[in-house]
Amino acid sequence: MNRVPLRLYSPPAEDIDNELDADVIPFEAARRTIIFSGRFTEPTRRARLIRDNRTCPNCSHCDIEPLELQDAMISPKSRLPVPGTATIVGFHCNDCGTEWPVYEIRRNG
Repeated sequence: MNRVPLRLYSPPAEDIDNELDADVIPFEAARRTIIFSGRFTEPTRRARLIRDNRTCPNCSHCDIEPLELQDAMISPKSRLPVPGTATIVGFHCNDCGTEWPVYEIRRNG
């Protein structure tokens, strides 16, 4: 095993005082848009999403299927996708064929 020697360094007090007087340009934290995948979506939030989209906005029927990406987690034992871990991107009505998107976008900040 490689061991790296660790050394502690305590700078002189005059060096610390000079750093406090230095000009600092403040930067705003970067705001990034994140699209949550099914792997990171809480089960309750996923269930709420399916429940909120249980009826077709076009024909009001309840024969709805979620449209999922093929990004589900794979079980190490059976090598099959784990149900409920794929990203839901929309819904499909089996009665009238209407499809509508679902956006799970959160802005940090």
